[in-house]
Amino acid sequence: MKGTSTFVPSAGVCHATASDERSPEAYTPIPCSSKHEVETFLVGRITGPEGAASGPPDADTEGISRLYEACDAGAAPFLGGEWRESRVAMRTLVPSAARWKAGERWYRCDLLEMHAVDRWFPNPRANSLRGALAGDSPLRYTCFTDPTESGDLPPASCTGPHDTEFAGIWRAEPEVGELTDDIVDAGCLTTVSRYVGVSEPDVESRFQVFGFTPEGEPEWQAGRLSVGCFLHSPEGVLKASVKGAGRKALTITR
Repeated sequence: MKGTSTFVPSAGVCHATASDERSPEAYTPIPCSSKHEVETFLVGRITGPEGAASGPPDADTEGISRLYEACDAGAAPFLGGEWRESRVAMRTLVPSAARWKAGERWYRCDLLEMHAVDRWFPNPRANSLRGALAGDSPLRYTCFTDPTESGDLPPASCTGPHDTEFAGIWRAEPEVGELTDDIVDAGCLTTVSRYVGVSEPDVESRFQVFGFTPEGEPEWQAGRLSVGCFLHSPEGVLKASVKGAGRKALTITR
């Protein structure tokens, strides 16, 4: 089964672009102090039934899901926080079919800083993401103001005027194979209700609720269906966060 290839990518290095090219010839890591789009924070070996398979694990299979979970387990300690609650993306790469036949059995865990919740493409940086979500990180989703004419959702302080807040992550049950609008709406309504501390009917009477998952998000490709949930105040600008505010949240406006 195994060939002669000994190539294994390295952890603790960065990459200038977010290309998913995985051949040894195209592998050109750079120091994370240089401008880059991708940081590899963990590299592991594929073993067991997945390692003995005739080809690399495909998207939306149990094999890739297990590798994704291994990356996920290492991401929060590395970042200092939950990446799903920030504008950080994570992906898992495995060898191509050709490299698999050559004997490669590695998996690679990457992190990428993205521009914004509504502009989901890499934002180059010149330092490591290690510890980047610790404390009051500017990468974390918090509060936002009205969208601009270009459609941007500008971040704002939750202690100042704003009209949109990030309420948390809703995760679908394992038996959910596809997320419809109705399922997402119901899941985010529950998430916002818990975030504010009021009933779901109270949320519906005061706020608009919406979910966000970037198109093509690798987490979905690994069979992990989760959605970022937000609340929006259409009746006036909020002057304080409504997190845990209970029924007071129904009147917190300027």
